[in-house]
Amino acid sequence: MKKHINHVLIFVAVAALVVATLEYKRLLASAKINNSAAAAILKRNAAMKAQIDTLKPTTSQPTHTGDTVTDVDASTKIAAAGKANVKTLAQWHADADAYVKMVHERVKNDSEFALKYYASQRADLEMVYAPFYRVHHLSNEQCEALGDAKLQWRLRVDDIQSGVDAKAIRKAADDEFASNAKAVLGDDLYEQLLDYERQRPAWGFVSTYGSDVSLVDMPLNVEQASQLADAIANACPAFQEGKPVDMSKVDWNAVDAAAVDFLTPEQMNFLKNAAVNGSGHLMSWPPRQNQELDNALQKPGQ
Repeated sequence: MKKHINHVLIFVAVAALVVATLEYKRLLASAKINNSAAAAILKRNAAMKAQIDTLKPTTSQPTHTGDTVTDVDASTKIAAAGKANVKTLAQWHADADAYVKMVHERVKNDSEFALKYYASQRADLEMVYAPFYRVHHLSNEQCEALGDAKLQWRLRVDDIQSGVDAKAIRKAADDEFASNAKAVLGDDLYEQLLDYERQRPAWGFVSTYGSDVSLVDMPLNVEQASQLADAIANACPAFQEGKPVDMSKVDWNAVDAAAVDFLTPEQMNFLKNAAVNGSGHLMSWPPRQNQELDNALQKPGQ
């Protein structure tokens, strides 16, 4: 610990010395310094140098008795303790199953809790699918029916626990939702819903970006938001392969090239330069600047 503190003190002293030296040179260049001021600065520099010399560690290595715990020993023990506290994947699954079981038991036995639970789940779905409702101009009846169908699907899926035939239960829930959704939307709009599901990470970004630009008086309209989500999805290889958008693999140059046709110059500047990061609904992403830096670092030869 003493060695570490000495290193810190050395760094601080050196930084102070550099600042003092630069100040001395600046004063000389201005031709406004007098001999007494110069002498004071040089005296202070000499004192700092002497202080640095006293703080420099010696080359000899400290000796340790059998009862002494070295920094390496301490680090090893801390690392071992950390590993001991890391949960295995099986433990995470067990904890998740226990939590789900607890919630569903509470729902069955506490009617007031059940009403609040269902209300929170329903409100959550409204947030997730509100852009889809708005972009495709769904009626209130369609929004309600689709929300109810999705809530039923979520409750069935959330009830799946380890040790059961999860795949069969999930397929049955998916088939039931598909049937209900097609009855509400029709086949064509249902296909649009599937595309929206895969675009949801892009919509999470658009939601945060839209909130940010609104705060600086450059709000997006619904059409712009939809076009930006499409541009992000189309610039993602995973989406082109029929998978959900992977926000860490978006070609932002392609997004910029498409967005220039529907964003204002001010909105474009914000898109390119602002660090839009954090979490959208049920998903998160790094700022595009971080992604571009990572991509540059991964280039061959870098």
